[in-house]
Amino acid sequence: MDRREFMRFSATTAGLMVIGGAATGCAPDPAPPTTAFPQGVASGLHDHQAVVLWTRVEPAVLPVDEVTWLLSTSPDMSEIVAADTVPVSAASDHTVKVLVELLDPDRSYWYRFVAGDDTSQVESPIGRTRTLPLPSSNPPSLRLAFASCQSFASGWYGAWRDVAARELDAVVHLGDYIYESPSIQLLRRVREEPLFEARSVDDYRTKYRHYRADPDLQAAHAAHPWIIVWDDHELHNDWDRSIIDTDRARYDAAMQAWFEYQPVWPVDGNRIHRSHRWGRLAQIFMLDERQYRVPPVDSLFGGGFMGPEAASPDQTMLGLAQRAWLLDGISEASADGVRWNVIGSPQPASPLRVVDLDTPELRALEATLVKHAGFYFGMDSWDSYAGERDLILEHLRSQSTAGTTFLSGDIHAFFAGALQADFDDDHSPVVAHEFTGGSIASAPGGPHTALVEGGGRLSPGFDFVNGTRNGYGVVEYRPGSATVTFMGLDPVWPGAMPAPIYSTTIA
Repeated sequence: MDRREFMRFSATTAGLMVIGGAATGCAPDPAPPTTAFPQGVASGLHDHQAVVLWTRVEPAVLPVDEVTWLLSTSPDMSEIVAADTVPVSAASDHTVKVLVELLDPDRSYWYRFVAGDDTSQVESPIGRTRTLPLPSSNPPSLRLAFASCQSFASGWYGAWRDVAARELDAVVHLGDYIYESPSIQLLRRVREEPLFEARSVDDYRTKYRHYRADPDLQAAHAAHPWIIVWDDHELHNDWDRSIIDTDRARYDAAMQAWFEYQPVWPVDGNRIHRSHRWGRLAQIFMLDERQYRVPPVDSLFGGGFMGPEAASPDQTMLGLAQRAWLLDGISEASADGVRWNVIGSPQPASPLRVVDLDTPELRALEATLVKHAGFYFGMDSWDSYAGERDLILEHLRSQSTAGTTFLSGDIHAFFAGALQADFDDDHSPVVAHEFTGGSIASAPGGPHTALVEGGGRLSPGFDFVNGTRNGYGVVEYRPGSATVTFMGLDPVWPGAMPAPIYSTTIA
């Protein structure tokens, strides 16, 4: 049972004394809507000639069956370069998603939606989006914010207010965009969020409507295009591919709502993992680490011993097809002269080993110890899939000439450190750096950060750990270097704004 499993257990025992019958009831009725576009606007990166635009129309305020989208090359919408109408339907909860194609590469555009008739038109807020550079181009920089874990009840979204004001090319969101159950709220409840567990498509839609009504989150969506994948709480805590067989209806409901509410254009059915080429500067790989993973190894409060199961490459988090896609993509990017591999990994790739048993002394006593033997705290993350992690890191060592950064989330803490091809070999080369960007609002900390901040040590160690602050990360890639800054805050205060707590530059 890990920290999140403990929260779920609490919600069904002592937590029920706090939230009563609402925990297992149906989704409550939302507050009466007052605006035509109550969830604002959003856009998503797609390719060098296309963007994805998104909004939602509130039928109780504006009962229409279509809206018009407008795309402009000017922030004031004075130069319209494309426009069309798109249907609005209850079948998609009145969300609207458009793929706008045949655009200029490497260019910012502004957009809005308009609804109503000639005598009574209502306009959405204006959003900014952009296309990717041409694959053969040499852009001078790529600026990203990266974030995850934004429990609405657990804090205010000052981090998103800060992101909205920044000069960025895109926002990378690494999952836990919503929380499907109220258990997280037992750790910290700062503001109101409906207390129920989402199971049906209408339940999940209610969650998304509630989160997207936040003005700071709306501002961050309107200011920048996003690149988004999911983690577990968009469906259910710590889920793996077995849920597709054991509770297919819930999986289908969560998947439908995710695609309805995120500015991601569907390709290949339920495929969520994508890659985006930023000229020859960067290849961005966004991983889906849930729907293809086999169950993790057994753990207690997130901790467990590295055994033969975790050490086997057959113990897969990515699934064989996605793993091949990633490895092939890394090789192709290197062959094309791409400078940076950017791997968006919802789960941290760095090992969280608290007891190291893979030492020469212990191996002399017990030759059958598996590689990287020890006790780990990350058994819902890559520590349960150590053989596959080794395979990927070895591929980076042997097949890639690019610098590699993992941008990760999930664990509600800031971590920064290097990844070696073999972290138990002092002479093994560093093949990547990982930056875990805290959590937007979900209560920070955990046993791994408490251990380090209390004077303990993880093996291998980290350059930086902070488990007391919330926030996000910012990274700027250039041909010669990448600079990462962690922005931390305490979101229990409505007006709190983040400030830098760590910064580093890698070559």
